[in-house]
Amino acid sequence: MSSSLRKIRIPAFLGAVALLLILGAPSGHASTGASAMNFGLSLRAGTLGAGLDLDAAMNRSFTLRLGYSGFTLSHSLNTTDVNYHGSLKLSTLTALLDWYPFKGEFHLTAGVAGDNTRLDVTGEPVAGAYTINGHTYTTSQLGTLTGQAKFSHSAAPYLGLGWGNPVGTSSRVHFLFDIGAIYTGNPVVTLNAQCGSLAPAGSVLCGTIQSDTALEQHSLYNKINKFQWYPIVDLGVALRF
Repeated sequence: MSSSLRKIRIPAFLGAVALLLILGAPSGHASTGASAMNFGLSLRAGTLGAGLDLDAAMNRSFTLRLGYSGFTLSHSLNTTDVNYHGSLKLSTLTALLDWYPFKGEFHLTAGVAGDNTRLDVTGEPVAGAYTINGHTYTTSQLGTLTGQAKFSHSAAPYLGLGWGNPVGTSSRVHFLFDIGAIYTGNPVVTLNAQCGSLAPAGSVLCGTIQSDTALEQHSLYNKINKFQWYPIVDLGVALRF
């Protein structure tokens, strides 16, 4: 996997933030009744993990939200042949623009998510053996089977809606609810087999193991590729200051 896919492309993400600032900035012809810029700090938890948002009211209709969420979750993952132990490491920067069409609590949201989420997997032998592509290998033949999956979009579009205005003037404390989705694109999946002592590198058996591993990588890709739209559901509480 190239190093550009291992890190969030910060320049692209900052460019998207700048665009949101331009879109959200109040016009020079905004009504003189608009209040001064308010800020809020939001604590959120949901399908992106737990995190903090900084909210800034550009005017009564638009609020810019910058945030970070993260979490680590262990979970089993199975393909047709292999059982895996998976470690999902969520890590997401967000730059979102909330539009309050009725200048109340309901909002529509659009923006970008800088997604550095990855899934690390380790194959788990059953009764001391792996079965890949119909072939069974002992742990002395196939030593380890490890892999990683990452989403290809380092700056992914986000669309959503929700209820709650972190910088609303009705109260200093606000409760928040958001639903939406991030389009993550096709995953980048790698799977690596380390041949064991009974299948030394360069041997016919090791070559067969590597060929079967390539087919298993494709199977793993197909399973993960079902989640190109990552669902977002989160609850939060905000303090206006």
